[in-house]
Amino acid sequence: MSGLIRFVIAVTVPAILVSQTEATTVERFVFDSLCERAETIAHVRCVSRSSYVDDGRGEIVTRHRFRVIAPVKGDPGDEIVLTLPGGSAGGRRLYIPGIPEFGVDEEVVLFLTGPDLHGSPWPLGLGQGCYRVLGAQDGHARVRLQQGTTPLPAGALFKPALNRPSRPFNVPLQLFLHQIRLTIPEASDER
Repeated sequence: MSGLIRFVIAVTVPAILVSQTEATTVERFVFDSLCERAETIAHVRCVSRSSYVDDGRGEIVTRHRFRVIAPVKGDPGDEIVLTLPGGSAGGRRLYIPGIPEFGVDEEVVLFLTGPDLHGSPWPLGLGQGCYRVLGAQDGHARVRLQQGTTPLPAGALFKPALNRPSRPFNVPLQLFLHQIRLTIPEASDER
């Protein structure tokens, strides 16, 4: 009988715990909407990354500091700081699917919300608002696009090859930034 009781407890307790968890849905964006709804858009380089337990939030967070290379929308100043849940601290790791992570010296184009209750902006649509920049050091900077992961700009240059729609592909960074500026009516391409 004790085996049956253990089985019932093993099945019931997780079922109760699962029913109490909350789900979050991330809105899917099209490129035009991502450009319009972002408060700030900037080409940036991550200059530092540190994880710690935030006592105010009661969870592990990672603070990323970015140097602004080129502002595209809004006024990001010279630096952007993102403090997002997740990371490793105190011998523990917190991983949250969809929360982007950035390495030091990595370049990205960020589409950001306004500050949250803790003062940090967030990438709009989580990973949808983060476009990785490749090859910046060799002078041939390209932006990584992937259908279904990052919203694609309009136009033939931004569409994947017909036979490989799910594979990532790269477009020149300056062309990508120009397309963002064309999508935002009040933005000027002379920045």
